[in-house]
Amino acid sequence: MHVHVVSAMRCAGVALALLVSASAARAQQGSIQVQVTEQGTGRPVEQVQVNVVGTNLGGVTNSEGRLLLRNVRAGTVQVRALRVGYAEQRRAVQVAAGEQASVEFALAQVAVSIAPVVTTATGQTAREELGNAISTIDVANVAETAPVATIADVLNSRAPGVTVVTGTQTGSGSRVRIRGQSSLNLSNDPIYVIDGVRMTRNCDSSELFTGGTQPCRAADINPDEIENLEIVKGPSAATLYGTDAANGVVVITTKRGRAGPARWTTYVEGGLISDRNDYPTNYTGWGHSPGSTTMRACTLPQVSAGTCIRDSVRTLNIFDADDLTPIGLGNRYQFGAQVSGGTEIVRYFVAAEREGETGIFKLPQFEERRFDSLGITPADWVEKPNVLSRNSIRANLSAAASSKLDLSVFLNFINIDQRFTQESNATAGIGSHAFGGPGYRENGSVPGGLGTPLNGYRQWTPAYTYEEKVQQRLNRYIGSISANWRPTSWLDTRMNFGNDFTDRVDDNLLLRGSGPPLTSTYRLGFKFNTRADIRNLSADIASSASWQVRPSMLSRTTVGVQYVDSKLEFGEAGGEDLPPGQQIPNNAAEPSSRESATLSKTLGLFVEESVTLNDRLFLVGALRTV
Repeated sequence: MHVHVVSAMRCAGVALALLVSASAARAQQGSIQVQVTEQGTGRPVEQVQVNVVGTNLGGVTNSEGRLLLRNVRAGTVQVRALRVGYAEQRRAVQVAAGEQASVEFALAQVAVSIAPVVTTATGQTAREELGNAISTIDVANVAETAPVATIADVLNSRAPGVTVVTGTQTGSGSRVRIRGQSSLNLSNDPIYVIDGVRMTRNCDSSELFTGGTQPCRAADINPDEIENLEIVKGPSAATLYGTDAANGVVVITTKRGRAGPARWTTYVEGGLISDRNDYPTNYTGWGHSPGSTTMRACTLPQVSAGTCIRDSVRTLNIFDADDLTPIGLGNRYQFGAQVSGGTEIVRYFVAAEREGETGIFKLPQFEERRFDSLGITPADWVEKPNVLSRNSIRANLSAAASSKLDLSVFLNFINIDQRFTQESNATAGIGSHAFGGPGYRENGSVPGGLGTPLNGYRQWTPAYTYEEKVQQRLNRYIGSISANWRPTSWLDTRMNFGNDFTDRVDDNLLLRGSGPPLTSTYRLGFKFNTRADIRNLSADIASSASWQVRPSMLSRTTVGVQYVDSKLEFGEAGGEDLPPGQQIPNNAAEPSSRESATLSKTLGLFVEESVTLNDRLFLVGALRTV
C-alpha cells in the first residue's frame, strides 16, 4: 500500500511539473503568418506544404496561398515551403513571444517535379529525410490524362518495381506485385492503407469458380476520389507496418477539402470496348483412308502409321468469323460529381459516382438464330454474361478543433453488382471449346442428344457456358476517424481508428435443363448462395518528438502502436438436382450447407530513431515487435 501512495505522489509531481512547463512554454510562443505566391506572376499558390524546420508544426496553404502557424517557439526559426512543381524555399523568421510574425515565399516553377512530402506509419515526412524506398503517384493528375477505372490502372507502369497482372473480364481483379514474388505458398499481395486505416484488399474474394477471373477488393475503391498513392518497398515496409507488409505497402490518401468557396467538379464518360487481340487459328489435317475416297480428319499418328493419307489442311478461326465469334463490342459509362470547400476551421469533400460496364462476351449470331427458331428469349445473364455496376459515395470532413488539435472523419460507401462467365481453366469454360475445336465447321453437334450444331467449337457452344450464372453483389462501408494533437512545438501525436466492413453475396445458379452436358447429372441444375461478412478493424497511434540538437542537426524519435482485428465469416446454402423453374437451394433434391470463420488479430509496437545532419538522413535504428 505504501508503494502505491508513493507512486501516486510521484505521478502527481510529474503532472504538476508538466503543467508548469507547458504554461511556461506557452508564454514563450508566438505565431507566423505565411503567404506563398508564384514567382513572376504573383498569383497565390495553394496546397503548399509549410513547416517549421526541426518541429512538427506545419500545414497546407489555402486558396489564397495563406497559412497561420501557431505555437511557434520564440526566437529565430527556419520555415520551409514545399510543393510539387516548384523549387523548395526556406526563410529565417524572428518570432517574438505573444506576437505574430510574417513571412512571404515566391516559389519558382521547376521542370522536374518530385513529390516532396510522403506519408508513412511515422507520419508525414520530407522525402530527403526518409530512409524508406517510396514511390509516389499523383492520382489526381493521372486520372485527368489517362483512362483510369481502378487502382490497378493507376499502379500499372507508373512505379518502378511494381508489376500488375489484370484479368480478362470486366470487373476482374488485378494481381499487384512489388519487387516480384516473395513466397511460393503464401500471399504475395501488398497491404493497403487508406487514410491511415488498414484496408481489406483480398484477391480471389469470392466463393465463385470461373476458371480464371476473380474480383479483388482493392479494385472497389474509386480512383477519382484519390489524391495520391505512395508505395513503400523494402525491409523498412515490414518495420513500419508489420510482417504483413513484407510484400510492400500501398498507402492511399483520398481527397480533402480546401479552405475557400465551394468548388464543383462534374464528369461524364462513355464509350465502346473492343478486343484488339489476334487469336490463333485451328488446323486439322484432311485426307482419306487407303483405298477409300471418303474424306475425313487425319491425326498426325494416323498419318505416321499410314492409316490416313493427308491431302490438305483445313483451317478455321472462330474469332474471325462474324457468325461464330463469341466476342463483340462492349460498352461503359461513368458519371459523377464532387464538391469541396470550407473555412480555415472546417473543410469538406463530398463525391458521388455511378459506373456501368458491359464486357465483350456475347452470343454468336448462329446461337441467336437458334433461340429465335425455338421461340425462346435467353435469360439476361446469357445475353450479357459479363457486366459490372458500381456506385460510390464519399464524405471527408476535416476540422481544426483548436490550434493544437486537428480532427478528420472519412466515410465511404460502395455498392457493386457484377457477373462473370466461365473461362479457359474451367471444363465448362468458353476458352477450351473455342481454342480446342477443329479447323472446320462440320464437326457434329453437342452431345447428350441436344442436337445443337457445334460449328467448329469442341464439345458445346458458348450459350451452354453462359447459361451458368456467376454473380457477386456487395455493400462495403469504410469509415475512419483521425486526430493530430500537437501539445508542444516538438511533440506530435497522431491517432487513426477505422473499420472496413464488406457484406458480400455470391450466387452460382444453373437452371434445370440448362448448361453444358459436362456429366450425366450436371444439367439437373444447382444453386449455391454464399453470404460472407469481412471486417477489418484497425487502430494506429504514434508520437513523434523532434529535437534540434544544433542548427545543422535534427533528431527525430517516433514511438507507435498498431492493432489490426480481421474477421471473415461466411455461410453457404446449396442444392443440386433442382425441380424445373426452381432457384432456391432448399427445394433441391440434394440440399447442403456449410459455414466457416477466420479470425486474425495483430498487435505491433514500433520505435524509429533518425538523425538529419546537413539535410542528409541517418537512420539510427528501427525496431518492431508483434
